[in-house]
Amino acid sequence: MTSTSLDLCGKIDPLIVSALNQIQNITLKERILFFVVGATARDLLLEAAHGFISRRATADIDIAVILENWTQFDHIKKALLKSSDFEPGQKKHRLIFKDRLPVDIVPFGGVTEDDDHISWPPDGSFKMSVAGFEECYRESISVKLAEHPDVVVPVVSLAGLAILKLIAWDDNPERRRKDAPDLFFIIQNYLDAGNVDRLFNEAMDIIEAENYDYDLGSAQFLGRDMSKISSTSTKAILIEILKRESQRAQGHRIAVDVLNSDRFGRLDYDRLVIYFDYLLKGLTEGNGR
Repeated sequence: MTSTSLDLCGKIDPLIVSALNQIQNITLKERILFFVVGATARDLLLEAAHGFISRRATADIDIAVILENWTQFDHIKKALLKSSDFEPGQKKHRLIFKDRLPVDIVPFGGVTEDDDHISWPPDGSFKMSVAGFEECYRESISVKLAEHPDVVVPVVSLAGLAILKLIAWDDNPERRRKDAPDLFFIIQNYLDAGNVDRLFNEAMDIIEAENYDYDLGSAQFLGRDMSKISSTSTKAILIEILKRESQRAQGHRIAVDVLNSDRFGRLDYDRLVIYFDYLLKGLTEGNGR
């Protein structure tokens, strides 16, 4: 985890704070490392920290845990269920906190297979990509949610969240209409989410480019930051997805999924495609790990 930190005390739903506090206490006791991903991370980093409000409400908490094996997954799940506040959900990876807040647990690490997927026991029929999780955990940021007692949790960075959203969009068709607009929401606000000074300090070539466009510069700079975080294999996955969609004769499916969302339905398709092309441009320019 990086030393970067945010103080969001008093800005977060107390139910979410309570759930993450218990998760933090139990994972520390069990010596398990985790970080917050998904829509909760989006709302912490964009809404609570910078005031950018997403129209898609947070419906659950997603946490990713570093595990050695599936036995350890069962162990941490049982440890959480010992608390009277957690109960089993209908899915293997889901718990319910205080009868109303779903908590999804995504394992990676020792349970990750050679193709960067996990296969859920018992039969392995459900597979999920966890490409990018390890490097995104290494670049996660420390977020203070409350004090007295202190609640401080690791949260995926915005660039890391963009990596995970793009890979999740490609991996699971059922999630595409959620992940595509979330990814664009990050692209759209990346510079204004605390990165304008960095743009001037680290990327004057973007600003000085002919026909410079602030919004497209946000996409390009985000792409570079995604590249910095990514391993060689993860970067190759991201570039392949964006290149494939850019060259797809039937149309750019990420842009289409953004347009099909409630948030961005009035945007111009061709303009959206250019956003993703600049994201790809930044990825290919950036130096990975």
